[in-house]
Amino acid sequence: TKAPIHVLILSSWRSGSSFIGQIFNHHPDVFYLFEPGHPIWMRFKKEAAELLHYPLRDLIHSLFTCDVTPLQQYVPGDGKYISSMSFFAESRALCSPPSCSHPSTSEGYERSKCSKHCRNSTFDKMAEACNTYDHRVMKTVRILDFSVLLPLFQDPALDLRIIHLVRDPRAIVSSRRSFSLDIDDQIVLKQHDKDTKGPVMAKICRAQVNIYRMVKAVGDYLERRYLLIRHEDLSMEPIVCTKKIYEFSGLKMTPDLERWIYNITHDLIKHPSRFLAFSKQSSKVIQKWRNTLDFNKVKEIEEYCREAMDLFGYLPVSSVSDQKNMSLDLVLSSVEMDDPSETNMK
Repeated sequence: TKAPIHVLILSSWRSGSSFIGQIFNHHPDVFYLFEPGHPIWMRFKKEAAELLHYPLRDLIHSLFTCDVTPLQQYVPGDGKYISSMSFFAESRALCSPPSCSHPSTSEGYERSKCSKHCRNSTFDKMAEACNTYDHRVMKTVRILDFSVLLPLFQDPALDLRIIHLVRDPRAIVSSRRSFSLDIDDQIVLKQHDKDTKGPVMAKICRAQVNIYRMVKAVGDYLERRYLLIRHEDLSMEPIVCTKKIYEFSGLKMTPDLERWIYNITHDLIKHPSRFLAFSKQSSKVIQKWRNTLDFNKVKEIEEYCREAMDLFGYLPVSSVSDQKNMSLDLVLSSVEMDDPSETNMK
């Protein structure tokens, strides 16, 4: 058997990471898990993100090697059935044999059927399923400090690759308004050091910058295992970006997958998952914040997130008319920001 490849998608809330997750989830060679850190954060709601990084890192490590026992400790209940994970049906592999052998699985992956028919699959079956795949992928928005992951790169059993997804902070704020993130925000903002004052968004932006900087600082070895993707590029060029993501992860694009990506980004199929609001993700959705946020709010975000915006190629607005002028592009093309490290690392 081939040595497995492990891919960790790092992002922050409302940045489109569920869509990248689904790009992997729909690939037949991938064992995908959605937000493995969720049960840890829900169990330790009073703790700070900085402390929860360590059990989360260890859990990710275990799951990459198909050891599910730590996960069983964190989920509510007796840890016997996968239905104790809130989002088990987000994973096609958990909804198919050998994890779930209900007859309905032969008709293809459907979340609602999986939620109903695969609830009583056991964690043992999950481990068995994991071992049959040579690509294991997880996505998390709950790692704000890249340094905790560095030990994973030392483990010869892991062939670890990081996909780092970023998005225009103004669009994130606009999107967060319609989504309740109170518990997560409380964990992110728990004060441990004096310089974490300021709102959640400031901390999230700082975390994205630090992830990027640390990869560059560690140098060549890590840079080869790191891919930066902007939500906006994925929205405008979904097929091109997906091919890049697959190639980086050692996967091949198939005609079926290409069709699925085209259909979902052109709103030709309905979204059974509340995490996959990716329809018509063209320039219209990218620009949505320009109509929903007032100018003062925009300037406030630009102030908190100036470094992230500079680094990842998002331009500030200088007036209300600039904000509302949709022909004015506020996202640098990826060519223009090809290697942001060149200008910003000095």
